[in-house]
Amino acid sequence: MFLALASLVGCAEKHPPFTWEKCTKAGCTKVNGYLVHDKHIGNVWDRGSDQLDYENEVGVTVSGGTLQQKLVNKYKGQKVIGSRLYILDDNDQYYQLFNFVGKEFTYTVDMSEIPCGVNAALYTAEMPKAGKPPGGTAIGTGYCDANCVDGSCCAEFDIQEASSKAMVYTAHMCTSQNNGCDSSGCGYNPYRDSKAYNFWGGTIDVTKPVTVVTQFIGAGTSMSAVRRKYVQNGKVIDSPGMVNNSYCNWVHCQCPNGDWNPLIPMAGSFARGHVVVFSLWDGNGMMWMDGGNNGPCKSYDVASVEATRPNLKVTWSKVRFGDIDSTY
Repeated sequence: MFLALASLVGCAEKHPPFTWEKCTKAGCTKVNGYLVHDKHIGNVWDRGSDQLDYENEVGVTVSGGTLQQKLVNKYKGQKVIGSRLYILDDNDQYYQLFNFVGKEFTYTVDMSEIPCGVNAALYTAEMPKAGKPPGGTAIGTGYCDANCVDGSCCAEFDIQEASSKAMVYTAHMCTSQNNGCDSSGCGYNPYRDSKAYNFWGGTIDVTKPVTVVTQFIGAGTSMSAVRRKYVQNGKVIDSPGMVNNSYCNWVHCQCPNGDWNPLIPMAGSFARGHVVVFSLWDGNGMMWMDGGNNGPCKSYDVASVEATRPNLKVTWSKVRFGDIDSTY
């Protein structure tokens, strides 16, 4: 296994080019970056000197600024479910780090094929810029999140965890850079928290692409609010049920006058830099996302979904980062 990994590290992995935009009030400019797949997803890292075939082995296709992730794929005869990708910088060397404080992040997503139990997630994590040895960013190492996967802990902001049935966005802060992380987090789901049962899938037509705008209000290492807007059919739509459309007034957050404010440690983490993650995965335990009090899903059978709809996909496009109200 060691020799196989060593061969891969010595091989120059060809990463798909990926274009996103950096915006100011004066306009947007293209950034020609790259994407890298985390080789630990689906055990595709143990491949010797082989190149990873992004389309055929992990179901990832990239064209300009559009990324598609397919649910079911095969690697060496074995089924690989989903994928997890990170944005690399324009030199194809380091992870692209984003500081969201005082900025907004926008993208368009097509969720029309994503059923109950499948999670199309776009989130950020305070991962090390160069990944971790052996392999570093060349093979997508260094993953961490607030659930301390494989023992690696860091702050995480879930911009979306969603199916076509429900949408959740959540801040997972840590008391220090790599410890004391809140795995449950402080988040907002219109279905659960505002009883807006007809918002995601009604007001927002999930059979069509929707543009998602997340604004991080603040400066330096201080953040006062996170605001969410959607753009569809030429209309700007605020999230329902939030005072001033602000994170600090969400049902599950005790701020600005409560015992804690989750945005304080999150702002410090953002200032150190976060990596953007695109993920597609499934599971029968998705009640927390789109079932029970969280959404309309009544039962889960991902084995059936994988068997009958292996080609279902999520499509991300028009990723933009920049000044408030400059990206949509």
